[in-house]
Amino acid sequence: MERSTVGLALVPAGGLGPVRDDVREQLARWGRSALADDCLLVVSELLANAYGQGMAPVRLSLALHGQAGGRVVRVQVSDMGPGFDIELVSARWRHPSFDLSQGGRGLLLVDALCRAWGERHGRRGHTAWADLPRGIG
Repeated sequence: MERSTVGLALVPAGGLGPVRDDVREQLARWGRSALADDCLLVVSELLANAYGQGMAPVRLSLALHGQAGGRVVRVQVSDMGPGFDIELVSARWRHPSFDLSQGGRGLLLVDALCRAWGERHGRRGHTAWADLPRGIG
């Protein structure tokens, strides 16, 4: 199994522009440029949650893993906050009173764009992860 991981430095004052550029460049190095738009949306949503509801420091990493025919790009965003309950978030989407004008749209987009996603809680914070399918070509 091949695995390649890169951590990207985040500076909130610099905004997401430099982070987006770094993500786009890394995907190109891996030959996964076709995933750029979806990946950038997922990165933006997970970072927004970490900065809006988590606690600094926030870290972003990208990994390319899998075997030659089934490589997956994994986006991971870690922060020091307590995280969220995926089951509760998913239940809100299914509830008849759910309205897209409420919060929670970001993770709904992550759910729609990704092969799989989830979270891990650790002694030192929380990590949200999302796997994007391999690029075309």
